[in-house]
Amino acid sequence: MVKMEDARDLIGQTVLMKLTSNEGLAFAGVPGDGPFFCAVAAVDEVGIWVKNKSFVTMEIRDGKGRYIPREKQKPQRHEVNILVPWRIVHAVVLFEKGNAVELKGEALGEESPDGGRIGFVK
Repeated sequence: MVKMEDARDLIGQTVLMKLTSNEGLAFAGVPGDGPFFCAVAAVDEVGIWVKNKSFVTMEIRDGKGRYIPREKQKPQRHEVNILVPWRIVHAVVLFEKGNAVELKGEALGEESPDGGRIGFVK
């Protein structure tokens, strides 16, 4: 059994999270209100910081401010941390050590826990 004393014990863990809403988080890749697996990067009084390894941005202007034609725009992937405010967190499930990573791999059909697709998975 995983010992929990407070929310800071979630840091570095993969958890299953359910939100009351996806309010303002869709642009960051949060898949609706869940439930979804995510890795916890930090916890503070405002909420839970979760990792998204697949945040995509697109440059639409070059260094001189000129528009880049759509066919020449290239998506760029970034690993980011996203703040999920406590006010919209409905539930966080912490599995026994290692079980969430195994479940996440099965849900994704991945061989390894860090197979590259996880930001968020419903």
